[in-house]
Order: sequence, then C-alpha cells, then structure tokens
Amino acid sequence: MTTLAIGEYRVIAELGRGGMAEVFLAVRRGPVGFTKLVVIKRLRTDRAQLPEATHLRALLLDEARLAARLHHPHIVQTFEVSEQDGEPFIAMEYLDGQSLGRVASAAARANVPLPTEMVLTIIADVLSALEYAHELRDFDGTPFGIVHRDVSPQNIFWTYEGEIKLVDFGVAKSTHAANETEVGVVKGKVAYMAPEQARGESIDARADVFAVGIVLWELLSGRRLMRGDSAAASLHRVLFEPIPSLASVRPDLDREIVRIATRALERDRDARYPSAAEMRADITRLLERMRAPRRDDLARFVQRLFAQERAEVSDTIRVAMARDSAEIVVLPNAPVSLRDVDRVETIASSPLALPTPSVTAPPAPRAKTRAPIYVAILATLGAAAAATAFLHAHRAPVAASSASRAPSVAREPDLKLCGSNTVGAELAPSLVEAFFKKKGASATRRAPGESEETLVTATLGGNEITVDVVARGTATGFEGLAASKCDIAMASRPINEKEIAKLTPMYGDLRSAATEHVIALDGIAVIVHPNNPISAIDRASLRDVFTGKTTSWSSLGGSGNITVLARDKKSGTFDTFKNLVLGDADVPSSTRRFESSDELADAVASDPSAIGFIGLAYVRSAKAVAVGDRGTPSMLPTSFTVTTEDYVLSRRLFFYTPPKPRTPLVTELVSFVLSPQGQNVVRDAGFVDLSLAAHDGDACDARCPPAYASLVAHAQRLSLDFRFRTGTSDLDSRAARDLDRVVQFLRERPSAPMMLFGFSDSSGDPASNARLSRERAQTVARELATRGVHPSVVEGFGSAMPVAPNATESDRERNRRVEVWIGR
Repeated sequence: MTTLAIGEYRVIAELGRGGMAEVFLAVRRGPVGFTKLVVIKRLRTDRAQLPEATHLRALLLDEARLAARLHHPHIVQTFEVSEQDGEPFIAMEYLDGQSLGRVASAAARANVPLPTEMVLTIIADVLSALEYAHELRDFDGTPFGIVHRDVSPQNIFWTYEGEIKLVDFGVAKSTHAANETEVGVVKGKVAYMAPEQARGESIDARADVFAVGIVLWELLSGRRLMRGDSAAASLHRVLFEPIPSLASVRPDLDREIVRIATRALERDRDARYPSAAEMRADITRLLERMRAPRRDDLARFVQRLFAQERAEVSDTIRVAMARDSAEIVVLPNAPVSLRDVDRVETIASSPLALPTPSVTAPPAPRAKTRAPIYVAILATLGAAAAATAFLHAHRAPVAASSASRAPSVAREPDLKLCGSNTVGAELAPSLVEAFFKKKGASATRRAPGESEETLVTATLGGNEITVDVVARGTATGFEGLAASKCDIAMASRPINEKEIAKLTPMYGDLRSAATEHVIALDGIAVIVHPNNPISAIDRASLRDVFTGKTTSWSSLGGSGNITVLARDKKSGTFDTFKNLVLGDADVPSSTRRFESSDELADAVASDPSAIGFIGLAYVRSAKAVAVGDRGTPSMLPTSFTVTTEDYVLSRRLFFYTPPKPRTPLVTELVSFVLSPQGQNVVRDAGFVDLSLAAHDGDACDARCPPAYASLVAHAQRLSLDFRFRTGTSDLDSRAARDLDRVVQFLRERPSAPMMLFGFSDSSGDPASNARLSRERAQTVARELATRGVHPSVVEGFGSAMPVAPNATESDRERNRRVEVWIGR
C-alpha cells in the first residue's frame, strides 16, 4: 500500500477492517520533535458510496457524539473527531497492551492463574468507568441514559503500564443517540447479555452489571459461563439454564466474593445490584482487607505474558515511524480489540424463535410485546471517549463575493454572532476561521461589513458558507437573541437580571450550562502611561479616580493632573468595570469614550497623564498596574491570577446560545471553541484560555491557616477555582466543564494526590462558615468521584484568605470557592 494521510495524521500501519469501518495506526508530528501515536477509525472507503452508507455514517457519528462527553481514566480517550473529504474519522488513544480476553487465554496456556486480588482490581476499574458513564449528565442536568451493552473481556483493555480501560461504546445505548435501535434488535454479545437485553426489552445500567458479573465469574473460575456451541445455545443458557454458583467451581474463594458474583448475576434485575457504584463499593471494601495489587503489579503480569509479541510490534512501529516515505504495513499481532473492528454476526436473518425451556428449567419471563426478536451482535472497536463533538453538515450556502470589501449580506447568513466588541473584534472571527479550517474548508477569507461588522466566508464541499460577526457591545447580543436576529450572543459579562427576565419566556434560563458557555477568560487591566511611577492601586482609590473624586496623581504617588479615558457605555468591558469598580456611580460626562479597545490603549500609551481600563488582550504599549482591595493583596492581571479569578478585575467571556438553535452550526462552533484546538486560538488572540496548569503556590503569610500552610507546602495549585451559581450549592457553568478538564489533566499525573480546599464568605459565624466551606469542597469531590477521581484531602477553611472584601454580593461570590491542589 502507499502512504496515506488522514487529516493531520500520517498512517503507518493497518490494524484491521470490518463490515463498517477500517482502523489504522497513525502518527502526528509537531515542532521540537513532538510525535504522537493514535488510532484512526473511519468508514471504509469502499462502503462510502453504497446505499447503506448513510446509515453506517450515522452510526459512526453517534459513536463520535458520545465520545465527545466521555472523560474518565478507565475509558479509552478520543483525541479528535473530524472529517476528510466529507467523511468522518475518529482519532483515538493508542493503547499499548492486550484485551482482557487475550490476557486470560495467554495466562491459561502458560498455566499462570490470574490472582484473585488482581481480578477484583480489574473489575473495580471497569465498574468505575461504568459508574461514570451511567451517571453522566448533559450540561443542563439531563441524564444521557448511557448503557454500554457490550461489556466483555474483548472490550476491556489491559495496557503494558498496568492500566485498565473500557473500550467500545460504539453500540452503547444513549438517549442522545440520533439513531435509535430498531424495536426487537439486540446489540451486544449473547454470551455476555443480561436476560432482559437478550429478550429485546428496555434496558438500564443493570444490564451492564449482569455482564460484569459474567466477566467476574469467568475470570475467577477459568471457565465460560454462558457461551454455547452456537448463538442459539448461548441464548438458551442466558435465558433458562441455572447459573452455577461460583463456590461450586471455586470452593476456596472468600464467601463475600461469591455473594457479590451471585447478586450481580441475578436474572431478576430488581434483585441485582441496582448500580455499578454499589457493586464497586462492595468490591472496594473487600480489597481494603486484602493485598490489592499496585499498577506496576498489573504491568509486570501482562508484560511477562506478551514480551516477545510486544517487542515485535514495537520494532515494526519504530521502523515505520522512522521512514520518510513509509508504506502502510499490517501490524503483526495487533490486539484483538483493534483487529476486530466491527465484526457483525447475524444469528438469524428470519425471526428467531426463542428456545423452548427444558422441563427442569425455570419458566421464561414473558417478553413485553417484542416478538419476534432479531438478534445482531456488533463487536466494534472501542472508540468512544473524550473528543470534540462531530461537526455536522452546514446549512445551505449563500452567494459568493469576490469584492475586497464585502457587501451587506443580501440574504440571511449561515450563522450570525452579535454582541461584545471584546469578543467580536478579533477573537470570534479568528475562532470562526479556525473552525472552517478544521472542517476542511478552503478559500477562507475575512472582510469588513458595516459598522463593527466582520464577514467570514469559506468554501466547504463546493458550497460557500458565511458567518456574520457584529460586535457592537454585549447588550446588543442579548437584544439580538430577544429579536431572533442572532444565533449566538457574545458577552464580556454575565447576563444580568433584566436580560434574564426578558429572555426566559423565550429560551428558559440562559445561565444553565447548556446555554451559557465560558469560552475564554480576561482581566480588565487598569493601564497608565509607561513612564507613570504608579505600580499598584486599590479598588476604592480606582473608584475615586474614575468618578472624578480624585483628580491629581499626587495623592497616589505621582504628579500632575489625571486624564480619565473609558470604553463606551454599550461595551461589556465598561459594564464589567462599572459592576466591579464604579457601582452606582458613573464616569464624568466630560470623559472621553472609545468604541475601540485598541484606540483607547493607544491613547493612554501616548498621554503621560492618562489612565484607562481595557481587556487584557489590548494593553498594547501601555502599562498595566496591580489592583487589589484594602486588606487583600494587589495583583497584576496574569494568566494564572485571571484563570483562578483571584485577580479582582478578572472576568469571563461568554457565548450564549438558544437551547434549540436554528442551525447545527451553533453547536458545532461552540464545541470547537471549547476544544483544545479552539482554546489554542483563544490563547493566540491574547486572551486567557481554559486549559489547566499546575503552579507553585505563593509563600504563605499570616493570612494562611496553619493546617492549610502545612498541606500546600509540598503541593502545586491548579489554575482554576470552582465556583457556584448565585444562591445555590450548584456548580456554575464554567465549573461544570472544568470538572472534565481536571480529569483530563490528571490523566498525565495518575499517581498525584489531589486536595480540595473550600472557602466561604464572612457573612456567618465561624462554625457555620467552616461547615459551608467544607460542604462546597465535598460537592466538588462527589462530582469528581463520578468521573473516577477521588481526592485524598477534602477540607474547608471557612472565610480565611479572602480574595475580595465581603461588602457586595459579587465579592462574596468570589470568596465562595474551592481551590484544587496536587502533590508534587
């Protein structure tokens, strides 16, 4: 075969192909020697033109959409979902290891039984992944209703580093799937199905628990439980034959293990474990009194069994990567979970009569109006994990224009963004351009339209698509939503109560995580001339300057009169500054106002007497000064102080979207903006992106409680704080997404202990504040636990170490926070 490129990846090996998809091993290279191995899954090229291609493509898209929401240490990670030449592909984590099925078979051949403690650890990891998937909710709190439906040894992966990964959510059931399973069609492997699943009835998380029970039984017994000589025979065992107790084949086992397996394998699902979480809790308690293996124990076990095979595969990959013009090879001994891409076995092409139970078998439960039953078994590659949501087909094109200055749009644009000048002047157009590039568009161009308007056009699939970005102030974005003239409102401040009251009848509460999207962070920088000796100012003094109470620099340590410059009243920058600094007051009517951020910054930089405020990205050649409050440290607006929102004038930049957008481009663009690629654009535009980093904490001073100082002495602080919705204990829209960002960050540091420290405002008594702060930390801990991350320390420190005074509600909200620290 010849060299093949898929997106930005160079294919070096073929891993397998099935009836629907083909899978490749590919490499992505970057600067300074960066290389990354990935697995690429795409629709088979020879299937793309067949009549059933639309259905197959839809199945792959369902898998991609689910992958976009799954972020867990024990679920295979998806790096990217994109398209090439109009065909979707998924770029996944390359797992260097073996399926659990192959490990068990190799261990049996080598007469090396799997230690009981090792089996329990593997099962606990699988249950942790299932617990996360089962409980996953959309950003508005709606349950996804995910059921894996295909838990089996082939879909549990054991890496050579000792990690356990659940793969293959390709046939998972979800309430968000665009393609519902047909009535009576059963997906999965019969030998690992729950009885209700085999009968084609509606299923829930308990079906996955039954499958885990089968895997546990088989690993500890060394025997098959439900597999027969044929699919029909397996089905008979699942439905009718008595399930032997694990004690009958392993009388040496702890009775608690037997009890756990028996409860998981109850045919009556009401008698079964009600959730993966409860089954895992029982196994975890059991492991606490046993010698639970470490990850390196699991690593050594699988490495010894596959030493030669691992070396052969590594040699082949190394040689293929070293070639400048490599031919695609078939990887020797590719793991089964990668070779068997989507093997489809049809048990019966005509209605399958249920096997008749023997006289001694218990009566079969009656199926609910779902007969005859067609049973299809799909074993697809495990590809659903973290990924950007797949970009759907765009709307109908608009006419192209070759003029250097774009005319007014003669017809409705494909997508219209309205609002904040801070967001819309440069950031939003840059995000749209990168979005087009990601979709494979060509001839992307940007041109000015009318006042504060930018038109971004591109050619996609032979058609032209247009996005109109109108940046005339945050307030105009919400006005555009109210008039149904904008698809996305750009905002450099949160939606206010008046706007909420106006828009709620149309859209519901736009502050929900499904409609309020924090796309970037910014700090309002207070700027002066570079030669001004002032380096710091407190907020009260700042208010006096901008309201005209203080008119001379001499009272602040400088000299001469002060010239105040400000943004225009429609800008989100002014709204935020007014809310955070001015309060009910305003700047004098004689103040020179600017619609352009760049113009204001340049005016301050050219006038030694001037002072102004501006978005962090627009400081240009002016000088930013540190800002604080009396009683709190003054801080410069840096990426860390803005990301944690410790900086007193930090702010969030938003996209607000209707719950039911008129075009799929809305959801696609938001998904891209929140993806790592989109956040790179945010950073390049001069704003603070939402990615996480660990920083050494500042030296503790007298404000630090002794216990806090001791705990953080050898730890690093993550660049975020969790905060909560006003008047509730619910995490706000940024925090809802930051939970998954923390999980992704910890994938690179799986052994690092994590600590959560809650803080409160000072409005209550010390005991109540300590309790409230601890409860906030516990709220975050519970959310992380559902994602498989368990903090080692969860503590509350009441109203200690405020980052703002407690005089206003907005300041009190800033003090109600949860810090995240990790051990070095």
